[in-house]
Amino acid sequence: MNTNPEKKRKKKKSALAVNAEYALFVFVTTLVRVLPLHAAYAVLDFIAWCVRHFSSRHGTRTPERILHSGFVKTKAEANRLALESLKHFARVYVEMVKFDQIVNEDNFSEHIRIADDPLTREFMDPATAPQIILTTGHFGNWELAGGLHSYITKQRMMSIMRPMDNPKINRYVYARRCRYLHRSFSKDLGVRPLIQAHKAGENVTIVSDQHAVPPEGVEVTFFGHPAMAQKTPAWLYLRTHTPIAMPYLIRDDDDFHFTFHCAKMPDYQPTGCMEADIRAVAQLYTDMIEAQIRRFPEQWLWTHRRWLDFERGPYPPPKSAS
Repeated sequence: MNTNPEKKRKKKKSALAVNAEYALFVFVTTLVRVLPLHAAYAVLDFIAWCVRHFSSRHGTRTPERILHSGFVKTKAEANRLALESLKHFARVYVEMVKFDQIVNEDNFSEHIRIADDPLTREFMDPATAPQIILTTGHFGNWELAGGLHSYITKQRMMSIMRPMDNPKINRYVYARRCRYLHRSFSKDLGVRPLIQAHKAGENVTIVSDQHAVPPEGVEVTFFGHPAMAQKTPAWLYLRTHTPIAMPYLIRDDDDFHFTFHCAKMPDYQPTGCMEADIRAVAQLYTDMIEAQIRRFPEQWLWTHRRWLDFERGPYPPPKSAS
C-alpha cells in the first residue's frame, strides 16, 4: 500500500463540479473581456484581496511561506508581499484574457519591449538567438511569455503543461497559452515529446519553480532552504550542452506595457558523475531563478508549497529500514 502523500492522486472531480467551476470561469472571463483594462484589474484585485483575507490555503499560509524563505523579516512585510503576489496572479489572468483585444501587429512594439542589456538583446534577436533550454517558473507573465518569445525570436518552442483539474478550463488556458510558434503537451506524456522537439531544433521550456517528486526531482537549496527541483533541464543540458536560460516577461505598469529580460545559467563543466552533475546543474538554475525573483519579488507566485522543511513533514526524511 502506498502511504507516501506525494504519490496520492487527487480525487477526480464530478461532472457537476467541473461544469459549475467552468460556468463561474466563463462568467468571470466574459466580464474581463467586456470591461476596460483598468476596471478588469480592479475587479480581479478585489478577488485577490478576498483570497488573501479569507482563504486559509492561499491567503493565510502564503505570508508564512514568505517568512520561512527569509526574504522579508516582519509579518507586515510578508502580508504586503503576499497580497501583491496574489494581485499579480490575478492580473496575469486578465492579461491572458485581454491580450488579443489590446495588442496587435501594428502596436506590438509599443506594449512589448526588450531590455537594453547585451545578454537579453542577444537571446531575443532572431539573428543571434541560440537554441535554449528555457528553465522558468510562475514568474512575471509566464502565460504570455512563451508565445511572445517565439513571436519575437521566430523560434519554435515546446513546453510541458501540468493538466488542470478541470479539463474544460484546461482547454481554454491551453488555447491562450499556445499562440504563435509556441505549443505545449501534458506532462503525463513523459519527456519524449520534449526530446523530439529539441532534436528538431526547437527551444524547450520546463517550469522549475515547483516541488518535484522523485524520480523527477533532485534536492537543491532555494532561498537558503532545502527544496526539490525538476531535474529534466539538468539531464537535457548534460546530454546536449544546450544553454539553459530564462527569458521572462515583467509587467512595467498598469497600461499593458511589458519588458523581456533574460538571465543565463553559468556554463558547467561535467565531472563524469551523472548524479552529482545533475544536482550541481539543478542548483545553478535554481539559483538563477531565485536571483530574478529577488529582483521582482511581487511578480512571483509565493503560494507554492516549495520547501522540504516547511509543510512537508519532518526533514530530513526518516531513513528507510535496511
